[in-house]
Amino acid sequence: MNSTVELILMIVSLIMTGIILLTVYGFRRERGVIYLVGLIVCRMMYSSSIILERHSDVFMTKLIFRNIQNTTQNVMVPFLILFVYHLVGRDKLLKTQWKILLFAVFVSWSLLMWLDPNFHIIYLTIELYNGHLVTTKTLYSRAFSLICYSAVVICLYYLFQYVRNIRSDYRKPGMWVLLLATLPFVLEIIKFVKPEWSSWLLPLTVYCGSTGTIMLVIILRIKFFSTVPIARNIVLDTLQESIVIVNGSGKVIDNNNRASQWFSELGYTNISGRNISEILASWPEWYKLSKSMQPGSVEIDKWLDGERKIYSVNVYPLYTLGKAQGNISLIFDITEKQRHLEQMAQLNQLKDQLFTIISHDIRSPLALQFQLVELLEADRQSFAADHQEIIEQLGDQIRNTLGMANNLLEWFRSQVEDMTLRPELLELSEVVEDCCHMLHIKSESKHISVMNKIAIGTHVYADRETVGLIIRNLLTNAIKFSELGGLIEVYAQLSGDMVIVSVRDNGVGMEEGRVRQLFNEKQLNSMAGTLGEKGAGLGLLVSRQFVQLSGGDMWAESTVQQGSVFHFTLRGGTER
Repeated sequence: MNSTVELILMIVSLIMTGIILLTVYGFRRERGVIYLVGLIVCRMMYSSSIILERHSDVFMTKLIFRNIQNTTQNVMVPFLILFVYHLVGRDKLLKTQWKILLFAVFVSWSLLMWLDPNFHIIYLTIELYNGHLVTTKTLYSRAFSLICYSAVVICLYYLFQYVRNIRSDYRKPGMWVLLLATLPFVLEIIKFVKPEWSSWLLPLTVYCGSTGTIMLVIILRIKFFSTVPIARNIVLDTLQESIVIVNGSGKVIDNNNRASQWFSELGYTNISGRNISEILASWPEWYKLSKSMQPGSVEIDKWLDGERKIYSVNVYPLYTLGKAQGNISLIFDITEKQRHLEQMAQLNQLKDQLFTIISHDIRSPLALQFQLVELLEADRQSFAADHQEIIEQLGDQIRNTLGMANNLLEWFRSQVEDMTLRPELLELSEVVEDCCHMLHIKSESKHISVMNKIAIGTHVYADRETVGLIIRNLLTNAIKFSELGGLIEVYAQLSGDMVIVSVRDNGVGMEEGRVRQLFNEKQLNSMAGTLGEKGAGLGLLVSRQFVQLSGGDMWAESTVQQGSVFHFTLRGGTER
């Protein structure tokens, strides 16, 4: 080949390599690409030194350029190792000191080559033959070359495994890129085996810039660096959820194996490249969400083998440069979960019905017994002393049981999500007076004075039944823990737009630790009263829940042997 034509072709190939370098540099932030940039820089220096060597006539000048070639070849190896190491998806990256050590080994060997006239480790002979520089390497140099070639072979193996495991549409072009990338390496192997062929093989290694351009076209066409399909099949295809990725024009550009199986059951053997308007025709809500490229979630169903399957589809937009360029749909099978929820809903409904029936059937006869006992208590003076004691004990038992049944039913009502209170404007002193009247027999039996100190005209906006239940429970507790002849006071004060209602007694009181545990929902227990009265501990819990449902709060203060005071807040003033 004419030397001028050869020079032109080599310069063109060098320019192509420069274009490759500039293009790849734009992807330098992607995994491992920065080391690929270093490798291409070395390749350009290698090609340039070949051109300069072939067009130089001075022995020492040719030797300098030959040393540059060998130096850049040596440095390419650590760049290739690091590129492959990062590309294949290693989570544990090499520390900086290990990288420096790796380069130091190859740089040190290259330094020996430049100092070879003193050490005679690299070359046995160096001579000019027909204008070409011919060298014979030592055994040490050939051994080092074999180590370098072995490292390159291992890297090519890992690249082959990497390309083999990426998604199918990347696999074929990836193999072509890998095949073209091995061409310079094959030429170097031939030069190593047949050093006498080096004179005409050197230009061919420069021409590999054109094959590099073909590699670049393939890489850009499949957007290899932008997509970064690292271990894609290991990640996506291992997931049990179906994943479908759609681009901005509404076409499926990717999916995992689970999604392929899922759609194949619907008759779509291959969904890649299909428009979502076709494959999502049965689910307009899903199609609308995917088309809008907005985040959201929908539930869909389909029939498989005569069984209805229910799925939850989560749609997420995919952003590039701050703009939505498509979306990803994740499909979860929630059939079993939905069945369990339906069963739980049915059981809860049955439980609610049974609870209501049982509570009503218990409370109604107890209320009737309570009325009969009150008639007996009103006329107990006409009975003998032993009968009066029986009537008194019977009245206490029925009152406690009725109170517990009322609290149980009201607690159940408070747990129902659709329970609604019916607030109205109440005269608070009247509600308290009614409660005191209902409990007068219990308080009189312990000779306890219950004083209603709420001023007439104090209004609250609340549900009458709820307020009555709260006050009755607090008064019942105050009577229970007061000694014979004790005093209970009920008073209220305005605080902003709230009314603070307080029930104070001078009974046995409580320790500070006991006060902190009063409203603990996990501990339903009650201490015995001053006369051994028993309770379930549910009244205070129910009262606090209804206070909170009414928009207020409840708290307590107490001192041992000095009594207790319970406070709760209600909305006051006018109707809202």
